[in-house]
Amino acid sequence: MFRSVQSFEEFLDNREQIGIKPGLDRMHRLLGAVGHPEKKIKAIHVAGTNGKGSTTVYLADTLKLAGYRIGTFTSPSLTNRQAMIQLNGATISNQSYLYYANQLYHVLATLDQFNNPASNFEIIVAIAYQFFADKAEFSIIEAGMGGLEDATNCIDPLVSVITSIDYDHTRFLGETMAEIANHKAGIIKPHRPVVVGQVSEEAFQIIHDTAQKNEAKVYRFNENFQMIKQDNNFIYKDHGLTIPFRLSMKGDHQIHNAGLAIKALMLLDFFNDSLSQAVIPKALATAVIPARFEQVHFNPVVIIDGAHNLASIKAFLDTIATLYADKKKTLIFSAFSDKPIQAMIERLDNSFDQIIFTTFDHERAETAENLYKFSRHKNKKMASDWKQLLDQMIYKKETQSMTFVTGSLTFVGKVRQYFK
Repeated sequence: MFRSVQSFEEFLDNREQIGIKPGLDRMHRLLGAVGHPEKKIKAIHVAGTNGKGSTTVYLADTLKLAGYRIGTFTSPSLTNRQAMIQLNGATISNQSYLYYANQLYHVLATLDQFNNPASNFEIIVAIAYQFFADKAEFSIIEAGMGGLEDATNCIDPLVSVITSIDYDHTRFLGETMAEIANHKAGIIKPHRPVVVGQVSEEAFQIIHDTAQKNEAKVYRFNENFQMIKQDNNFIYKDHGLTIPFRLSMKGDHQIHNAGLAIKALMLLDFFNDSLSQAVIPKALATAVIPARFEQVHFNPVVIIDGAHNLASIKAFLDTIATLYADKKKTLIFSAFSDKPIQAMIERLDNSFDQIIFTTFDHERAETAENLYKFSRHKNKKMASDWKQLLDQMIYKKETQSMTFVTGSLTFVGKVRQYFK
């Protein structure tokens, strides 16, 4: 048995080399050994290349404001594994984390014995489902990668949400839009509605076909419901329903994500028009998510954003162009080596006055030298120590330029901890 959270975390650390293991066989074994908690969960399942985190926050904050105990599972965490599991915004306690981990102890040993070890992600999902079954009235579950073979995909959700579909994790999900869409559509369940964001026609056709096979009704953004922007105000329109609201989070893509969340809420049986008018505007006005265009320092200005693939880089740049087109801008960039680095840097090269490439402590982190080589920027630099780089920028108070940090959510998380 695990005697402490520290001993459990050491156990997980020693299993990191297992890596990503698509497929649900081990999850069914894990969950079956603890009484199938996934069958007791009332959940909304959120998948997509980008937008999952924001949509999850909008859903969770609204339901919490409506008076419900809301479990959220998100990945990756900006801090530690434990923080992937939260109840009403608070990380699962050490006591509960350790208790539910120990419920899995014997089945984990059995899987190891038969040379079919559970991945760390699978173990954390199994802990989350036990916790939510006992403590949460509703749960918002963010898929880790894809959907079809993702460890989270053992639930029968009240509603499924597919936020977006673009190229990411192609090693596991496939090289084509059709292959990736097939994985995302894997979260669609029989007779359960699915809300779909802005996706290509090719991707939508696969979602539509999968939904038809499951007799699941599809609600598509800008077809079954709309979002209207009026200056800094937004309006959700769905047939006779109109909900005006404002957002704290910046970027036009957040309007899209908020619309998906509202539609998913409206598909819940208990979430009537009067309740939506009372809580949705309040919840959306204050909802925030760490490391999503978040300002972490004011003099000089430092903004971090977890853009880590081509689609999120585009949203990042669109937001900068809208808000800070006439400002002098410096970018600090670091990324994982398995991302489409060259294409990401090509998009970034034309939007900043200076780009500084760096690296961080992680086995997947690309070197600053290799990142530097991909850039054709006339004012590019390298920095091997990102903390020293930030110290120099902050303490010298180089206020003439805004600084943006992006490229990897893990790296951005480390930068955020540095400031916080």
